Amino acid sequence: MLSDTPRKLLLIITHYSRHFGRMPSLPELERLSGRMPVDIRNGLIELTEENYIEWNLHTSPEMACIISCWERDNPSHRNPEEVIRDKTAESNTDYWLYY
Repeated sequence: MLSDTPRKLLLIITHYSRHFGRMPSLPELERLSGRMPVDIRNGLIELTEENYIEWNLHTSPEMACIISCWERDNPSHRNPEEVIRDKTAESNTDYWLYY
């Protein structure tokens, strides 16, 4: 699992890139995350090491490319297909028939 700063940065860059069609700059990441530039760079490095983004340390954050938009290995993020398979038609009708 990701620590707090990389998780926050991943959410920010994902939503920002989908809304504005580009990656946020370092000053924008500072403003949106409330973190210092050193913490932002360390968070981006952690995201790169965990293969969430593709980014070169010697370039600006705008040059990053998102590989995975959400955190892996998080039990609260379940696959929607698994949720559908877990629910059966009987359980839905049992509620109405035997309530």
